[in-house]
Amino acid sequence: MIALRPLAVVAPQQPITRLVMPAGVGAPHPAQTVAAIALAERIRADARERLIAAANGLEIDAVLDAIDAIGAATFSGFEAELQAVLAADAGCRAKMAAAQCKVGCAFCCHVDVVATPLEAIRIATAMRRGQIPDRRMAIDAAAWPASAGIARKAPCPLLADNMCSVYAIRPFACRSLFSLDVRMCEQGFVAGAAPGATVRVPTLAWPRLLSMGYLTGLAAAMRDLGLVARLVELRAALALLLADGSATVRWLNGDDVFAPRSS
Repeated sequence: MIALRPLAVVAPQQPITRLVMPAGVGAPHPAQTVAAIALAERIRADARERLIAAANGLEIDAVLDAIDAIGAATFSGFEAELQAVLAADAGCRAKMAAAQCKVGCAFCCHVDVVATPLEAIRIATAMRRGQIPDRRMAIDAAAWPASAGIARKAPCPLLADNMCSVYAIRPFACRSLFSLDVRMCEQGFVAGAAPGATVRVPTLAWPRLLSMGYLTGLAAAMRDLGLVARLVELRAALALLLADGSATVRWLNGDDVFAPRSS
């Protein structure tokens, strides 16, 4: 059994100056950047304090509960912010109304998804605790290199009957994605079997930009505590976390458990 170490800030805290940017959405407006950095600093402080307090008792379940609470707080904050924008901005309402995502449409659930380690740990913990469907067999079967997953048009192992089995706790990469053209989604899915094929699906930029403050704050909190903070590929991360009972504790102790395996 690997002992959990207390968590503490390991270096002087520098103000956030760079945002974790979703790929392909372009640079945010300056006012949007200022607001996102302010939000990120609040998320950073809250997540850091929750993790430090939970780890003081050296009980892994308390830390896992804290990670769940952090996830719940950030997701509810994002959803509230999304609704506030829709209520205040007719242009955004019109764009959202044009989104073609719906229950049972899962073309986008056949590409790689990146998540923060905290998001991956939250999903793995919920699965271990029986709070979401047990998809461990599908996750094990999907634990091939990420590039091979696209070539084989592999479904996300969390997909069941063309619906997300972890929808309530899906990561920001999925939560903020809204397609404007389902036909392009299907073309991208079909093209995924062809090496080098690329289909650019038009998506709403503003929800993805809203997510950057949350992602940036979470990453900053992890770095403050000496934890590996880069985004990880979700399938591989879940396979590791669910197969290796020590992986989460080792990550909390500062190990780079999500490092790509050498071939």
